[in-house]
Amino acid sequence: MKYYLSLLFICVGFSASLYSQRQPDFAGFEISVDQDSFADWIRKNVDDDGQMPYFDKNYTAAIRLGFFGEYANSYYLGLPWVRERIDYLIDNLLYVKDFRQKTESHSFLFIANGFSPTHISDEVAGFGDAVANGYSLAEDRPFSSFTGFRSSRRLEGTKRFVHSARLYNIGVNTSFSFGIGGTGLAKGIDNLFGFKRPDGNLWSRDEAKPYPTGEVIKNILPLVQYSLSSEVAIWTPIKRVVFQIRPEINLGHYTDLAFGIDFGKVMNVEGVIDHLAYTDVNNPSNASVNDDDMGFSLVGGITGRAILYNYHLNGVYGKSKGNYYTFSDTRKFIYEAYVGVKLQILQKLDIIYTINTRSSEFKSAFQQRNTWGTLTFKVLFGPAGVGCFD
Repeated sequence: MKYYLSLLFICVGFSASLYSQRQPDFAGFEISVDQDSFADWIRKNVDDDGQMPYFDKNYTAAIRLGFFGEYANSYYLGLPWVRERIDYLIDNLLYVKDFRQKTESHSFLFIANGFSPTHISDEVAGFGDAVANGYSLAEDRPFSSFTGFRSSRRLEGTKRFVHSARLYNIGVNTSFSFGIGGTGLAKGIDNLFGFKRPDGNLWSRDEAKPYPTGEVIKNILPLVQYSLSSEVAIWTPIKRVVFQIRPEINLGHYTDLAFGIDFGKVMNVEGVIDHLAYTDVNNPSNASVNDDDMGFSLVGGITGRAILYNYHLNGVYGKSKGNYYTFSDTRKFIYEAYVGVKLQILQKLDIIYTINTRSSEFKSAFQQRNTWGTLTFKVLFGPAGVGCFD
């Protein structure tokens, strides 16, 4: 116990010098892709008739492109002045509560994601067979997409909780996302990375067909979201192994309250676990540079979400195309889980691979638990960090 307490107090000693260091103008670049095909190896690939089934394989498609550094906090580029209105209040609360900041970082990301029902094409034999067996596109989830940008800030530091002699490592993430729905850009991502998936002709609206096609929103729709999350490392049984809690709140086109836990082995410089799950607008992205030439992280986590509104399912009431789900038809509580591995090479390149799963989000026989993979590459330009596990 004394050894771990010593490590924690050493972290405090480093905090003043770290805080005085200016964040690099460009700290790194990232490309991240969500695709169901990245998780095909853990699913059954052929059905009993020897055909390729498409169930649960066209659900999630996303791409995230962005950069890290001081320039990501540009007044005009990332519109951080929107986020900073709330950041100011959060900062005051943190410092009143004895938060000791070590680092501050920023990112600016382009994000395009999309969600689709079980079948994205009616031009394959599997669709006709499914309909003959009772499948209904109108009772499946609607097509939906988000295309836009996210401006984020991340603080890392330590906090001593009341009635405790321990210092806890903490990360605090705030972000503002702005974009549009109804572009259908996710279809192109699905075609690009979908490999054997059929062309998603059902992404396009066709009023002549007897079942709904096209996105849940008929026209282009502005979408915004504010997200706040935190990681608190509450237990470190051995060096570089962390157990943390992760509260989260999202307000906007996706509105929910969430609470997660993460556990696993982190890199030397990481006081909290880098959340390696999927690329949605509410998930933070971090650029940590290890202090060794080779860094390795293997972590996993589970999150419970209390859903208040989800544009991707609920559309805009009264302005959607007719097959959206009402609040009473969606599940109020869902869970998500992930397992991710990160390999950092020569302090310059991160390669991250994650398997994600999510429970059913609405009440229908055609919506079950969904599984997909995420593949991420990050090129890092920042200096090596100094962490609590050196």
